[in-house]
Amino acid sequence: MEFKQAKIMVKNNFGEPRVSIHISENGDLLQEIKVTTFPIEQKIREVLKGEPMALYEAAAYLPLLGGKRMRPYLVIKTAGMFGGANESTYYAATAVELLHNFTLVHDDIMDKDTLRRGHPTTHVKFGETVAILAGDLLFSKAFECASKAEKLSGNKGIVEKLVEASIKIDEGQYLDISFESKSTISLEEYLRMISLKTATLYEASAVIGALTVTPINQESLICLANYGLNLGLAFQIRDDFLGVFGEQKMTGKPVGNDIKRGKKTAPILLALQNSEKDSPLLKVLGKDNASQNELDEAVSYMKKLNIHKTCEFLALNYANKAIESLSKFDPSEAKSRLIELANYAARRDW
Repeated sequence: MEFKQAKIMVKNNFGEPRVSIHISENGDLLQEIKVTTFPIEQKIREVLKGEPMALYEAAAYLPLLGGKRMRPYLVIKTAGMFGGANESTYYAATAVELLHNFTLVHDDIMDKDTLRRGHPTTHVKFGETVAILAGDLLFSKAFECASKAEKLSGNKGIVEKLVEASIKIDEGQYLDISFESKSTISLEEYLRMISLKTATLYEASAVIGALTVTPINQESLICLANYGLNLGLAFQIRDDFLGVFGEQKMTGKPVGNDIKRGKKTAPILLALQNSEKDSPLLKVLGKDNASQNELDEAVSYMKKLNIHKTCEFLALNYANKAIESLSKFDPSEAKSRLIELANYAARRDW
C-alpha cells in the first residue's frame, strides 16, 4: 500500500500552540473501509432476521442503507494492530454499528429529521411507534453481538465497555437536548457533550477491537482510548461543520437544520461569540420556518467571521492528538490506516 503524507502547519483561535497536522494523500480509504467492513453488512443481515418480519425490516432499514462504517472499521483495524481480526472481532464490530444506528433512529425522532443518508428516516418510512421499537431492537441486538464477541475471544471487558459507552451516549444526548433551552453554552460544555454523545463510542470501538484478539495492558488501553476519543471529537466537529457549511447532495442531510433548530454546535457557538446583535445569524437562529435565503445569509455571515476555518482547525487539532496517541505502537498496515482514518474524520465532505 502506498501511503503518502503532506505536512502543514495550522494555528487555531483558542490561544493554543501551533500544531503539526499530517494530511493523507492516499485516495483509497473509503474503498478500503467498504471492503474491510463488508463482513459486517453480512452480519447485520444475519442478526436482524426474525419475526415479526415487519419489525425486523424496520430495524434493518437504516443499518443496511450503508453509512460510513467508521466505527466497525475502527474495531477491525485496532484488532489488526494486535494480530488480526477474527470472528469475535466481526461480532464486536457489528455490535458497535448496531448501537450507533440505534442512536440515529432515536435521534431522528427527537430532532424531527426527515432525511438520513439521503433517504427517508426510519420514523418517516415506518411510523414513529415502529421506529422506536426498531431502535430498541437494534440496542438489544448490539449487546447480543457483544456477548458473542466476548465469549468467542475469551477476554473480559467487551460487554462492559459497550455498557459504559451506551450510558455515556444517553448522558450526552440529554445534554444536547438541554442545550436547546439554554441561551448561552460555552465551548467547553459543548466539547463535554460531544465527548459523551459521539466520541465515547469511538473510544469504545478502539478498545473493544484489541480485546477481541488479546488482553491488553493498561498503557495500551489508555492509548487506544485516547485515540478513539480524539478521533470522535474530530469527527463530530467536522459533522457540525458540514451541518452548516456542507452540501446536502454530499451529506444526505438537510443543511441548515441546526441553525433553524437553534442547536448549539461548534460553528454556531463560535459565531455567537463574535456576532453583532442584529446579525443575520441571530435573526434566523431557532426560527423553524426560516427561508433558504435567510439561511444562506446566515452562512455567508459566518464565513465572513472565518468560522468555517476555525472549525476546520479545531477538528484537525483533535485528529492530530488521535494520531499522537498511536505513537507507542509498532508500525503496521493497520496503524497506517488508523492514521489515515483520523485525517479523513477531520476533512471529509460527507
